[in-house]
Amino acid sequence: MNSAALRLLQNIQDATELNAAPMPSKESAEPAWQGIGFQLGGVRLVSPMGEVGELMHLNSQSARLAPLPGVKPWVLGISNIRGELIPIIDLHTFLGLAPTLPASHARVLVVKDGDVAAGFVVEQSLGIQHFVLSSFEPPGSDVPQMLAPYVKGVYRHGGRVFYELQLKAILQDPRFFEVAQTPAQEDESSDMQMDLHEVRP
Repeated sequence: MNSAALRLLQNIQDATELNAAPMPSKESAEPAWQGIGFQLGGVRLVSPMGEVGELMHLNSQSARLAPLPGVKPWVLGISNIRGELIPIIDLHTFLGLAPTLPASHARVLVVKDGDVAAGFVVEQSLGIQHFVLSSFEPPGSDVPQMLAPYVKGVYRHGGRVFYELQLKAILQDPRFFEVAQTPAQEDESSDMQMDLHEVRP
């Protein structure tokens, strides 16, 4: 494993320690749930471990991402991941959210649903999150409107709130396949260059 990958693994571990909700105590003997935590537009989110196949570093200084002509701004391009070309999607633009952190914090979550795959760019990784199952609640009125169609529920634990986001539901959204942009949108869009380094979560 190269030094860049080792550094990224260390960053993931640091993020987990910094942002993780407290692990359920052994004495409680309550069933626990864990997922990959991340942030979008300043909102803490978590997805099941099985939904995220890869976690990748995003670096806007290089150009290993191939841009695609005539697509909407949320399609940043395609990248070769383990021999498979997949689209890289800016979730902030797709969902109509504004990033709250510098681009240097961004990560890419690779998600597959059958034959459909995508790399979702998120604001930052928050590492592995642990919750007691009983802390899960159905989604309420406090769920941000843009996220509501994809939110399964919310975990409130240790003074923190994490919405469970179903990333595969985004891959099943008909809007996800409407990638062609109008001529007016083409004039407003610009190419974005990125460097992607694979790391398993």
